[in-house]
Amino acid sequence: MTKPKATTVGNFSRRQVLKAAGTFMVSAPFILKYRAASASDPLVMVSWGGRYQELLESIVAKPFQEETNIPVKIVSGPDIAKAKGQVMSNNLEWDIIDSSGPQIMSGEAQGLWEQLDTGIIDTSGLTVPATATAAPFLLYAGGIAYMPGRTPEAPQTFTDFWDIEKFPGRRGLRNRAHQNLEMALLADGVSPKDMYPLDVDRAFASLEKIKPHITQWIAQTPQTISLLQSNEIDYVFTFNGRVATAKAAGMDIEFSTKQTLLLKEYVAVLRGSKKRESAMQFISYALRPEVQAKFSTAYYSIPGRQSALPMVDPAVRADLPESDNPLTLVLDDKWWSENYSKLDRRFKEWVAT
Repeated sequence: MTKPKATTVGNFSRRQVLKAAGTFMVSAPFILKYRAASASDPLVMVSWGGRYQELLESIVAKPFQEETNIPVKIVSGPDIAKAKGQVMSNNLEWDIIDSSGPQIMSGEAQGLWEQLDTGIIDTSGLTVPATATAAPFLLYAGGIAYMPGRTPEAPQTFTDFWDIEKFPGRRGLRNRAHQNLEMALLADGVSPKDMYPLDVDRAFASLEKIKPHITQWIAQTPQTISLLQSNEIDYVFTFNGRVATAKAAGMDIEFSTKQTLLLKEYVAVLRGSKKRESAMQFISYALRPEVQAKFSTAYYSIPGRQSALPMVDPAVRADLPESDNPLTLVLDDKWWSENYSKLDRRFKEWVAT
């Protein structure tokens, strides 16, 4: 891959972030030692499974438990409807949710998360600002993956992905409106700078063109890689970190950087959690610069704390997503927070018909 010229993150270029980080380093927040908690009643975090979850466990959860004696259990499948059901029934299965910006912002708008405790969590110096209830954990890219040994001529942009004649083959997309509507509009010729507010009807019309060629509507993120590996699909929308870790493990896989969606991942605490303080301590630990740098190096992601970026392995930094690429679309979480629920319901009904 070509080394990026000046990746921008939030309102900062990569060079500005590196310069700032050289003069300002956020010290690791002090975490109180707790008496040993019961392993049968752990702090529960819901996240995305697969290699991502393995890294969360090894880089964040286990060291946090060793330092604080607070056991952490990570489960898969963050879902806004399930989170809402838990909060409304006051029957929580999860304490912390790790999810995409639109889900988190939608949950915030519905009052599903606790206010961040800034006495515990340092919200200064983050790559993108924290909200009242959620802190950014990382930024990452979504794009097209394929196996070059099997399909050397593969789509590189979303227009290509929609071009069945030029790039015949089985396709896989996620089973949600978020990201798919943006891809459909990019494929239909909408410029990233003119994307929001989304022309929803135009997006669904574009999706109708590709729908017959989608052989898998994928529910769980790890399946985007496993279905490709098992030769059940030829091209798939997935995330750069998933591809990087699969490639490092020896898989014949590539990720197109020609056009990507830049996404933000946040962490929040479910309203009414009986482990609220422990959950805030966990988020504080996850945002430590050294923890962020280690995770970003392992997962090829932009860290949620600015001062972590210079600590990321230089080879990884060179391949991080480029938000200054004119074909890159940075997703608008605020727009989605106002439209996520109704559009995701419409999308799932559309898939089922």
